Amino acid sequence: MSRPAIFSDMADAFVSGLGNVEARITIGDSTVALRGILRKVREGDLLDVEGMGLEGISYSFAASGTALDGVRQKDTITILSSDDGQETGKVFVVAGHVDDGRAMKRLLLHEDE
Repeated sequence: MSRPAIFSDMADAFVSGLGNVEARITIGDSTVALRGILRKVREGDLLDVEGMGLEGISYSFAASGTALDGVRQKDTITILSSDDGQETGKVFVVAGHVDDGRAMKRLLLHEDE
């Protein structure tokens, strides 16, 4: 995706300020190591089953859009290290992605089981 030049340095600024993990991303047959922003969000009311709400945890990973331009569903992300040490070693599969069209791309993840 072509990105406007005015946004070219924004991704590095976001990741240097908010980045919390070092990750290895497998894109097809190649791998890329980079720092990114891993978010873990507890979501409520994902599904209503006979009046009982179902909760779950979702993960997303954000990094420079240019570094992630080739990512597709089923590619994988391995967390090599994290600032809090909680997600280190986890492997996630890309379920989808959202591109802001400027500097960042956010990958929607699920745990590889």
